Amino acid sequence: MMKTLIVMLLLVATAASAAERDVSTADWHESAAVAALFQDAGVEGAFVLFDVTEQNMQGFNLRRANQRYAPSGTFNIAHTLIGLSTGAVASLDEIVPYRGGDQRVDAWERDMSLREAFTLANDAFYQTMAREIGPSQMQQHISALIYGNREFGSTLDPFWEEGILHISAVEQVRFLSLLVRDALPYPRELLSTVRELMLLESGENWQLYGDTGWENAPEAGVGWWIGWLQKDGRWYTFALNMDIEEPADANERLSLGKASLQALGLL
Repeated sequence: MMKTLIVMLLLVATAASAAERDVSTADWHESAAVAALFQDAGVEGAFVLFDVTEQNMQGFNLRRANQRYAPSGTFNIAHTLIGLSTGAVASLDEIVPYRGGDQRVDAWERDMSLREAFTLANDAFYQTMAREIGPSQMQQHISALIYGNREFGSTLDPFWEEGILHISAVEQVRFLSLLVRDALPYPRELLSTVRELMLLESGENWQLYGDTGWENAPEAGVGWWIGWLQKDGRWYTFALNMDIEEPADANERLSLGKASLQALGLL
């Protein structure tokens, strides 16, 4: 079973390699409305929206949109898929014992399930799961998923925060576009389960999904908000990253991201 999964992952990697290049100006529409939002907020960042149906991108700050940063907590999406598919954790609701030690977030210092760990962005839990996955399987999946630069380094300690794994906003929206279309080589039930973890809000004809990240929290670093909007039977994946200079700046991730979706006529 595991060998079959790895073969499927490698086939997807081969087929998708042509889409790995940076977005050029010919593929991109710069939104003056989104640019104004960032400028008014005094925020250094980028926003990318990918129309999965039309296969086009628009947003703000193309140069930065192609630049890679540590994925921080947004890697938990891929990490959850990898952990469940390899059997490192049996299910979303299996309780994993806490291994002890002081954490920067008190709420992490207890036994919990993967479902709760995802909600709390619990680095301690994901570090434990990474060790269960092991370096060989981790590298196989990251490489095959064409996740950013596909390199996690020599340690399984939080490489998504402190290591050499980096990803651009453009690569984030491409990864998410495969997730929403059941185009990743994992069972559909597993893909659906992970998608449901990310549901934030819903209305009569739309659902908003998302996940955040913050490199070097609670200190200065790069913050993320990524996800997708499903509206009228279409998917729009998005990724925002921005410089966080002080803790209060982190609130801008969602507020600025939602405002950008509104400026593009989607919310």
